[in-house]
Amino acid sequence: MIQTVGSILVLYSWIVVAILLLFLFLIGRFYEMQFRQRSYYQLFVLPLVLFLAGAIWYVVNTQDFVGVPGADLLFLLGGVVLIGLGYTLYRIMMARK
Repeated sequence: MIQTVGSILVLYSWIVVAILLLFLFLIGRFYEMQFRQRSYYQLFVLPLVLFLAGAIWYVVNTQDFVGVPGADLLFLLGGVVLIGLGYTLYRIMMARK
């Protein structure tokens, strides 16, 4: 019972992360289409894939959500890529003309 509740909460959190990444993707797409300035919005799929791969690795290999170096590395790479893309989108959108 407890494991089922934990799995549902993990699934819910990944759905929230995916929705937030979708919003960033759509913001970048809107900006590129509206202002005709390249925003590299397509790259926001990369962190989603890395996070998804890390989550699947945890689900397949272990019941704990801690301590698997390969999956943790995927989460780290996804986070670093997301920070870089978010900052790049911010700089593009806030640049003075």
